[in-house]
Amino acid sequence: MLVVTIHDVAPPHLAAVAELRARARAWGATAVTLLAVPDYHGIAPLAESPETLAWLRACVDDGDEVALHGIRHIQDLPARRYRDRVRAALFTAGEGEMLGDGAADPVALGAARVALERMTNTRIDGFVAPAWLEPAGLGSVLARIGFRWHETGAMIESLPDRARSFAPVIGFATRSAWRERAARAWAALLTPAIDRWALIAGAPVRVALHPADLSSAAVMASAERVIRRLAERWPALTTTAALAAR
Repeated sequence: MLVVTIHDVAPPHLAAVAELRARARAWGATAVTLLAVPDYHGIAPLAESPETLAWLRACVDDGDEVALHGIRHIQDLPARRYRDRVRAALFTAGEGEMLGDGAADPVALGAARVALERMTNTRIDGFVAPAWLEPAGLGSVLARIGFRWHETGAMIESLPDRARSFAPVIGFATRSAWRERAARAWAALLTPAIDRWALIAGAPVRVALHPADLSSAAVMASAERVIRRLAERWPALTTTAALAAR
């Protein structure tokens, strides 16, 4: 199974995520998972963007899935644990929201899930932390408040049975020239290995797209090669559908 996720769905990125969705469909990803942020950086509420909500609802009608992608996608408070402070510094530029002290509050996460369900008229089963950076124990919190899956950069976990599928994500980076070159090289190396692993283990193959990917023609060419290759071999499913098909 091929699982393509489009990150950072929020009003400021509507044109970009719509373009990514159109390209992914042209490359063979007939169904994707859209990661929506209810109030991007605290300045762009989904509730105040009828255009973004209409687009999300239309995508759901076409067979896509919406998942919760944090609440604000920005780290408001420092991480309590030293390890998490290092992870936040290494892997994101101030957007490791869930590593912030108190960010894994079940009340706030549950309320965000309910609000997103009402706004998009669809059930929200999944949660993906910004930059895939989670604190220890987040899966247990999410399971208690009704989520059915979450993912990190290396795995997807089904929360009802706590079954984990090892499925490293193929993604890209554009924050600097060296990161971009490294990400494209890594995607080229990882794709055939993941393809073989999926055949052996029955795990999904995962590809992640971000709005910033559109800023680099080389990144988009790499993403196209990866998705076209995988879509020729594996059916494109939403994350919930992929877990159900295991």
